[in-house]
Amino acid sequence: MGTFLKLIRWKSILVATLVMFLMKYAIIIPVYRYYDVVPGLSDTGFFFLIMASMFILAGGNVINDYFDRKTDTINRPEKVLVGFTVNRRKAIFLHSAFTFLGVVFGVITAWFTGKIIVGLYFFFISLLIWIYSYNLKKKALAANITLSFLVALIPLTVGITEYYALEKSLFQWDIDTARAIKMAFQTIIGFSIFTFLINLMRELIKDCQDFIGDYKTGIKSVPIVIGKKNTNFLISIISMLSIVYLVLMWEAYLSKLVFFQGDMIARIYIYCVLIAPLLVLSIRSVWGNKIIKYRRLNILTKFIMFFGVLFSIIFSFAIYGKI
Repeated sequence: MGTFLKLIRWKSILVATLVMFLMKYAIIIPVYRYYDVVPGLSDTGFFFLIMASMFILAGGNVINDYFDRKTDTINRPEKVLVGFTVNRRKAIFLHSAFTFLGVVFGVITAWFTGKIIVGLYFFFISLLIWIYSYNLKKKALAANITLSFLVALIPLTVGITEYYALEKSLFQWDIDTARAIKMAFQTIIGFSIFTFLINLMRELIKDCQDFIGDYKTGIKSVPIVIGKKNTNFLISIISMLSIVYLVLMWEAYLSKLVFFQGDMIARIYIYCVLIAPLLVLSIRSVWGNKIIKYRRLNILTKFIMFFGVLFSIIFSFAIYGKI
């Protein structure tokens, strides 16, 4: 059982599930209650959405380990499962089974939204995961951007399915309904962009950690193509872009909402819990090439990502305080 859980990377699945729950119940539901709007996707439909995402993510993790086994044997031999504890044929079977179930649950979710395109959306994600693991992962920057895009889809998927679920009643929308949908969707897009930027940095940091294994197995990662020094500067630039993005997100959007006017807790959270660590990361990433440095930066990106997503709870409290 322990081997199975490690193979599907249960921790990453748990985190993804938490993110989706927060997007639904800390962003969409509070905004809808403020504007007195009934959610388009029922709790049952959301359950199938979670199941679809969990199975597709599990299948993606398995196939990723399958194609990564040579590199991982060099970089982290103690964590390699496929080809040792789990034979390769079983890994392929598990990937196929999980992906099939994920797409099936995605089709069921599409039925709840009333839009078949939602089912095709899950098929597209599954296909993109396969292409990434089989081909794109060996290509510099394309791999990092693709994976970061897939991670950014985790919160965005909740917004997309909710929008399509409500679209069937488009001609019945009033001004408050339109405002609620716009605000919820814009906020979720904001979280998705944040997730993309932080994960892009994390993937570049991990590439620096895995430099030796990638070099020996012929993977053209960014550090191998442009060198660790230039990759360090790239990480720093993305970190500074993330700071600019958060400042603009707060000053130009969130602080203008009626919920956050005069809210010092949210402001302090943005600047002290998110922007300050990003500033440390942008400075620290420039110097040094030791593995211990990249491990620490990796932990720091996880911290920023985790507490960035938790801002959704502050968002919900701010709204409920105005109801």
